Amino acid sequence: MYIVSRLCLGRHQAAVCELNGFLFVVGGFDGSHALRCVEVYDPAKNEWRMLGSMTSARSNAGLAVLNGVLCAVGGFDGNEFLNTMEAYDPENNEWSLFIEALTKN
Repeated sequence: MYIVSRLCLGRHQAAVCELNGFLFVVGGFDGSHALRCVEVYDPAKNEWRMLGSMTSARSNAGLAVLNGVLCAVGGFDGNEFLNTMEAYDPENNEWSLFIEALTKN
């Protein structure tokens, strides 16, 4: 049986995705607030570490990889539902607003 180490910060309603062999957990809810923080799991070391935070707090967001970039879409910031998307650049450990407002078509 394989036991994975614990996250640095307890949370639920987070988004999870794999990129380049690492598991990313972004945003979520800590019981009081929506979160901006991001953690990455390194299976070779069986450890989690904190990364650069997103530009917006997001719980219940969508998370996907597009052209090697991690993209967080929508979610809830604790006050309102978000219609934005931000992207994580693993080379620079930075998040940036990618789409300022998603619209229905």
